[in-house]
Amino acid sequence: MSEKTRLIVVRHGNTFNSGDVICRVGSATDLPLTETGMMQARAAGAMLKDMELIPDVIFHAPLLRTCQSAVGIAESFPETVLSEAEFLSELDYGCDDGKPEDEVVLRLGIVEMAEQITPDTSLDDLRTAGKAALKRWDSEAVLPKAWYFLADRAEKLSSQWQEFADFVAGKYAGKTVVAATSNGIARFSKAILPDDEKLEGSLKLATGAFGVYEYDNGRWHSTLWNVRPQL
Repeated sequence: MSEKTRLIVVRHGNTFNSGDVICRVGSATDLPLTETGMMQARAAGAMLKDMELIPDVIFHAPLLRTCQSAVGIAESFPETVLSEAEFLSELDYGCDDGKPEDEVVLRLGIVEMAEQITPDTSLDDLRTAGKAALKRWDSEAVLPKAWYFLADRAEKLSSQWQEFADFVAGKYAGKTVVAATSNGIARFSKAILPDDEKLEGSLKLATGAFGVYEYDNGRWHSTLWNVRPQL
């Protein structure tokens, strides 16, 4: 494989087991990976190795789930250096952090419909509005109204990804770099792309999935997105 500069963005593996109550996991909810989550991290590393994408360094957020994911990926690359990067830490979802996802959806819907609620508004109406807000968040990185307080962080993330990509293109020219992060952060990596290029499909990465960016002629391009290794 030719020596191209590559940045691989990996989402951490599962933090919930089948049957668990799924919660909104932000930076204030520092959960470990489940056994399946560790298997996903190892599978991601194995797949990257099969693709001959050998990382020179694996950057990761300081949260436990991303640290463990980096370690799992690195099992396929014993010589690879692990390094902590604070900007890769997940968003803090405020009062929604750590709450069951059903509760979060309902609260988001209430805020979305605040000016439209009537005595005839049902809980299903509110949940539908909340799900729509989350869909926009996943597909377009548009913050739900209830998360207005994240606007500054979201804006900074775009510039931080651009700065990080410039750093990778300079220091790691011709090499491969992995960034292990969370779903809320990974979607903003699209900021490194030219204005005329977009990621295909949803911005959301599945747990244990990754995307690949390549640097060519002074521009970053997306070559793969939301690739989830089979267990």
